[in-house]
Amino acid sequence: MDDPFGAASTAADDSTGGAGSASPPPGLRAQLRAIRDAIKRLLTAHLDLAKAEASEIGAEIGRVALLGGIAFGAVFLLGFLLPIGLLLFLGELVFGSIGWGLALGSVALVDVAVVAILVALGVTAAQIGRALLLGVLIGALVLIPGVLLDAGLRPWVALALLVALIAWPILAGYSAARAGIDTEAIKARFYPTRTIETTKETIEWVRERTPLGRKS
Repeated sequence: MDDPFGAASTAADDSTGGAGSASPPPGLRAQLRAIRDAIKRLLTAHLDLAKAEASEIGAEIGRVALLGGIAFGAVFLLGFLLPIGLLLFLGELVFGSIGWGLALGSVALVDVAVVAILVALGVTAAQIGRALLLGVLIGALVLIPGVLLDAGLRPWVALALLVALIAWPILAGYSAARAGIDTEAIKARFYPTRTIETTKETIEWVRERTPLGRKS
């Protein structure tokens, strides 16, 4: 006969063995390692998010910079086109030819550049004014034949203006050359004379009042 107590004992042993084979709870080190790994994953996620947002912001900055460059280029080009178009329009409107507008505008810009250089070199306003007046008189002399011949005045007026604009900087330069350029005055404008002289006076004043610096 089978032993009923033996079967019960076997079942009890199996139950005891199953309970003993369960994994023990994690220790302190394992828990700290798990927390560290979780923090590392959290930081990595935040860094990835920051990189993604920085990339999006950089792309947006590049887009805005590109659009701003296009806008600046358009305005810059407009700054060239408007004066040129105005000169051509005035040449056609006043003198009957856009060529006159282009010629007069070009010479006028050259005059502005030359006069600015002369003023920077110390040429006086009186010299420049006298040169302008002489240039206008020369242009008026050129206009006389057109008036006497009763020809179309518009081309003659344009020619007179062109001659006056050409003569003006030439006469101003000639006047400056005759009077001479004061190089010492130009040097003084870019040399801190007063500061240096004041510093020398201060040093001398301190030296006189210093025992070692007094003259015996």
